[in-house]
Amino acid sequence: MLFLTIAVITILVLLVASYTDIKTREVPDWLSYSLIFSALGIRAIFSVESGWNILLSGVLGFAVCFAIAYLFYYTSQWGGGDAKLLMGMGAMIGIAYPFSTDSFNLLLFFLALLFIGAAYGLLWMLMLAVRKGKLFWLDFKHTVKAYNKLQLGLLISTLLLFVLVLFYSFIWPILFFPLGVFYLFLFINTVEKTCFLKKVHVNDLTEGDWLAEDVNNHSKLILKKKTLEKEDIQKLKESALKEVLIKEGIPFIPSFLLAYLLLVFGKNAFSFVSTLFFS
Repeated sequence: MLFLTIAVITILVLLVASYTDIKTREVPDWLSYSLIFSALGIRAIFSVESGWNILLSGVLGFAVCFAIAYLFYYTSQWGGGDAKLLMGMGAMIGIAYPFSTDSFNLLLFFLALLFIGAAYGLLWMLMLAVRKGKLFWLDFKHTVKAYNKLQLGLLISTLLLFVLVLFYSFIWPILFFPLGVFYLFLFINTVEKTCFLKKVHVNDLTEGDWLAEDVNNHSKLILKKKTLEKEDIQKLKESALKEVLIKEGIPFIPSFLLAYLLLVFGKNAFSFVSTLFFS
């Protein structure tokens, strides 16, 4: 009953959060805080009959995700909404105590989030590149030409690897790795420049926006590039500037939803298949 209650509430919250993230690039604080307090509240209620370890599991999960979210936020990897929602996910999934195989559920969620997030991010960037069309392609060709010597070196490396594959077949998986990583880097860099950067009026800034460059006024530094907080927005409003360059991120919350669905249903499907064949 605890698992079902937590799963239903978490999926509902992630559905709403995914919608708001895609539409507005924001996750309301009330939604993130609701997930955190719901997780700890539900665990506290079930702890009355089933033992204090249920609540402790949620607290441990929350503490671990709090540390990770704090790190990601203050290194400008995530916005505040993503960070707070991650704390709620930690409290919901928890770290089972006493330790058992279920104690690794949070780790499995992170691994799923890593791989799904990477695939989802690339797909989203590809969609943006197609939408921008000519603008993206012109910038991409210009960027590629700027690295002609490096491309030549990578091409020679690929040809040498191809020769080695003729003698050592186990090398073939890395045959196109150098060129692939190079063009992937250029693709991501071009998408960021052509699709993610935009000028925003200081009055339209919101907490969690990413400042793409240092803000100067007549050679005087006003604010270094960072994730904006309320104090930063007020400082920009008090300056004589009208617009600043903001870097929009990928709406990442759908990756949370997909990773959690994989954790819940994928794990159950694996257990069912294992029981079916090995019982």
